[in-house]
Amino acid sequence: MIRNTLIALLTLASGLSCPVQSQAGGLGQSQAGGKGSVLVATDPRAVLADNYLEKLTALHQFNGVVLLRAEGELLLRKAYNMPSKGLAHLAVTPESRFDLRSVAKLFAKAAVLQLEAGGQLKRSDTIGSHLPGFPNGGEITIRHLMDHSSGLPREFNDSLTNLLDKTPRELVALAALEPLEFKPGTREQYSNVGYQLLYRIIGKYSGDETFSAYLQEHFFSPLGMEASGSNFGPDTTYLSNYAYGHYEDRDGSLRCEDRFPPDDLQQGNLHATVDDLDRFLSWLAPGKHAGLAAENRISHAGGTRGKRAYVERSFEPDYQLVFLANYDGIPFEQLVTDLRLILAGGELPLPERVERKAVAVAPEILSRYEGTYDFVEAGHLILDLKLEQDSLRVYQKGQYNGVLYPESERVFFGDPNSAESLEFVPDPDGRYFILMDFQGVRWKGIRISGGAETE
Repeated sequence: MIRNTLIALLTLASGLSCPVQSQAGGLGQSQAGGKGSVLVATDPRAVLADNYLEKLTALHQFNGVVLLRAEGELLLRKAYNMPSKGLAHLAVTPESRFDLRSVAKLFAKAAVLQLEAGGQLKRSDTIGSHLPGFPNGGEITIRHLMDHSSGLPREFNDSLTNLLDKTPRELVALAALEPLEFKPGTREQYSNVGYQLLYRIIGKYSGDETFSAYLQEHFFSPLGMEASGSNFGPDTTYLSNYAYGHYEDRDGSLRCEDRFPPDDLQQGNLHATVDDLDRFLSWLAPGKHAGLAAENRISHAGGTRGKRAYVERSFEPDYQLVFLANYDGIPFEQLVTDLRLILAGGELPLPERVERKAVAVAPEILSRYEGTYDFVEAGHLILDLKLEQDSLRVYQKGQYNGVLYPESERVFFGDPNSAESLEFVPDPDGRYFILMDFQGVRWKGIRISGGAETE
């Protein structure tokens, strides 16, 4: 199945049972419903969004909290909880605190603009002036780190262990050992390694020289983001209302993540509520933060196994969108697209159960797609596709991961009840690359060996 082929993307440790809830409000406390839910029933956008999300939840495709604001007015603030099948800790409230994952990068970008406005650094600075002795530090700029064009890899070398215990200084030293994958500034490739350097540079301008301290001093405290903080800071009170992540195991059961794995990183590991993120989005202004905007909006996504986060501030039309989920089986990109349409006043059908049918495709056509594919943006995930028994079969690291069923000559699926697809697309050289959906996000795979040319 397609879901099983992407196990390498899910870098967390095996799921464990979440802590038992405490009636007194201890670790992992969470109750369905919650106080302060808002639905402006007089606004058709709020009503449509609520109906859409309720239907998505009924289809077991969303569990989390959503906040929508338009023209400065709060339209929707509500928790949506799937039937938990006995997992009481799956339930969330509007006040639940969620991991932000890569949404932390948006705070880093805002911090750079803030420091630049104060004359403390420039985006054009080479990082060598802030991290003396760093390899290629005279070529890589702060801007390169911000826009993922530094040439540094997506992740640290997978042979490294216990990254969770590393200090910011130690992470910089490990990043210095990573070879560049391309010349800085020549292309873009997502890099968590590069952002560890950016977090370290920003942290130097805080009281205790950490990124989390800078955010507390310059964002969380001034903006009244009282439920936000670092997962590795001195204040761990977030655990009293923490939304533990959940994912679907190979056997279809829901599993829970109750710890951070040893290959996770402390810098940039943040939590927040939808209300705090709404405060941050309201603070963003087109004049001061134009450098963060694309297509007249500022947005960022984050996620890992069991956890999804998204924030967006649009200036025209004027709206704010936040959703935080503690379940990763959501149609992420489609959800963003649909909520944008709703906030802009558009109409759309409510989600429905998917039932896909396979069609017959000749083996000579299937043979065109055989080969080894590199999903660069997914941390160089490598998949091998082989034609066996007149079907395309997927292997990862030599292990069989399932059959791809053809819906057409180029579009395949692994689960007949999922809208996620794997599509083969011809390039100008007559070779095929892959566009593969996984948990609502589309990834591109480049064929690096094998396969036939298009006809």
